[in-house]
Amino acid sequence: MHSDQTLQLPAHSRIDNLQGQLFGIVMAAFGVSILKAAGLVTGQTAGLSILISYASGWSFGTVFFVLNLPFYAFALKRMGVPFTIRSFISATAISLMADVLPHYIQFGELNIFVAAIVASCTASVGLIALFRHGASAGGLGMLALYIQDKSGFKAGWFQLLIDLCIFAVSFLVIDSMAVLASLFGAIILNTLIALNHRKDWYVAQ
Repeated sequence: MHSDQTLQLPAHSRIDNLQGQLFGIVMAAFGVSILKAAGLVTGQTAGLSILISYASGWSFGTVFFVLNLPFYAFALKRMGVPFTIRSFISATAISLMADVLPHYIQFGELNIFVAAIVASCTASVGLIALFRHGASAGGLGMLALYIQDKSGFKAGWFQLLIDLCIFAVSFLVIDSMAVLASLFGAIILNTLIALNHRKDWYVAQ
């Protein structure tokens, strides 16, 4: 018998969202660690933070945390208190973990293109987990989600446009082949997000 009723998925519990957010934090931080170990960058706020870290010698975590601060006011006004709090926790945890992980996980030799692929796949899984559980990694990701929700323009494509600007500046800081590998990775990451994070698909409540 045909039914016109829309299937309503049950809302996730706090435990469901907590484990999803924790998984996203770990995977995103691990992706950043791979990128830094290979001398690569990525896009959005994380990419800008890595560039500043390379150029200044400051830790990625410190720069990432500070750059995220202005975006919380935007998120608080446009996306609500729960989303803002979860994003603040996620971004802060990623900042801390990205600085701590290299003390425990080290890589002998990394091909920059292989590293770009693995890091991008790892980070994209983490970011999608955060998105699906009502959070983000902060920064431009929050703006991208807002634009997608309001206009339908894919968050991944918006982030890719921002990334192109960041990579243009990257040529002044790192080797040109590293920039190309980083751009390759960013295309993979944002394509995965654009194809797999859709409002009409699975999204935790």
